[in-house]
Amino acid sequence: MIKIPSLRITTVFVLFSLALNINANEYEDAVDNWDSYQDVANWLNENFKFNKQRQELIKERLHLHGPEGLLIRAPKKTFFNSNGYCADAAHFARESLNTIDPEYNAQWVFIDNAMKGPNHWVTGFYVDGDLYIMDYGAGTKWSDMQGTHGPYKSLDEYEAFLSSLDMTGFEVKEVRWREMPGQED
Repeated sequence: MIKIPSLRITTVFVLFSLALNINANEYEDAVDNWDSYQDVANWLNENFKFNKQRQELIKERLHLHGPEGLLIRAPKKTFFNSNGYCADAAHFARESLNTIDPEYNAQWVFIDNAMKGPNHWVTGFYVDGDLYIMDYGAGTKWSDMQGTHGPYKSLDEYEAFLSSLDMTGFEVKEVRWREMPGQED
């Protein structure tokens, strides 16, 4: 009798592990079939949904732990779940772009919000020496900043674009390259 529950637990664990591997393989297969940044942008635009609850969880963690409290979802999980907050979308874009073509040199871009509301993370990358920004993690109030933007010669030009937008709870304080201080979950 004792072996049956143990067998059931083992079976559930094996099935769960197989499901994760299948999902991981689906992500890897998708990226292997993508040829350019437009493929990443199309997937994010068609599939990724902003998740306010996840954003609230991250805000709580930031309040308790500072920048180290940031969590970013692994791209494979984002591919499977198709939702998250800005840093989840930015991480997915960054990792996918660098897998497709390391010459994109995709990096984190941090947008400091002067309105004391949530700050914002996006991905900066290069095509033929020009800077582009990929942002598919904005909520509905900030939908005007969503998309792939560029070409720019510098982050200052992208900052000027953001400053031209009139969005509730958002005003650009600073836009800069920044390493992600958090961790993957």
